[in-house]
Amino acid sequence: DPAQDPDPSVYLALRLAADHDLSREKQYLGQLQDLFHRRYSQSTKVEWPETGRLALYLRGLRATCHPPDHGSQRSLVTWLKFYLEEDWTGSRHHGHPLTSYYQYSLGVLALCVHHKRVREEVIRRLLAAEHHSSFSHAGGRATDTAAVAALAFACLERQRLVGTRLAGELRAATLRIRKRMVEEQDPDGFFGNIYSTPWAMQVFIATNTCREEPAYGQAMTAVLENLEAFTTPATMAQVLPVLYSHSYLDIASMYCQEEL
Repeated sequence: DPAQDPDPSVYLALRLAADHDLSREKQYLGQLQDLFHRRYSQSTKVEWPETGRLALYLRGLRATCHPPDHGSQRSLVTWLKFYLEEDWTGSRHHGHPLTSYYQYSLGVLALCVHHKRVREEVIRRLLAAEHHSSFSHAGGRATDTAAVAALAFACLERQRLVGTRLAGELRAATLRIRKRMVEEQDPDGFFGNIYSTPWAMQVFIATNTCREEPAYGQAMTAVLENLEAFTTPATMAQVLPVLYSHSYLDIASMYCQEEL
């Protein structure tokens, strides 16, 4: 829809698909670059942390076969690091991010796939939230938030961006999240609900446990039987990566030399 701003998650899903229309992907990337570079130009002051949206865009940049200007990319990484601090500092008396743990986790994951080190304090805020079950909404579950946090934990460990002790804590937290997902899986095969299920499935893909975990196969069956529920670009972007057996961790090591 030309009237709507381009969505970074749509571009990311296209990059993780098996078939590519490189011309259209390049055009869509150009629209994203225009939007974000205009918003984060030096003359622009962003009042409220946009942690999640900027994180999605940075992940999209990491997935492109045409690397953008490194100077502008470094500037956006700096913005994201700033947001992760502002997101927490601005709500210190609440004990949770100003935005949400979902957006906060997206930010950590984006820095990781760009191979950027994340301050240990930032990581431990997420670990503490997982330990105290702070991802859950009042009276319900927050499967998508827990899934994004698990992806961030798995990425930090895989990319060796943390020390041995912290890596062990991240591995244990990822295992706990995955175990809870299996225990809380609905009888119809969904993790949480139909729209959070693809996020949860990415955790199994990222940790190479798809084949050994029956819950993953049940979730895939449920998703395939209900594909008609994914009707908007945003929801289609959610489900597309898992249909191709990809997680967002894969963009940290994408190889697309043949497309250049």
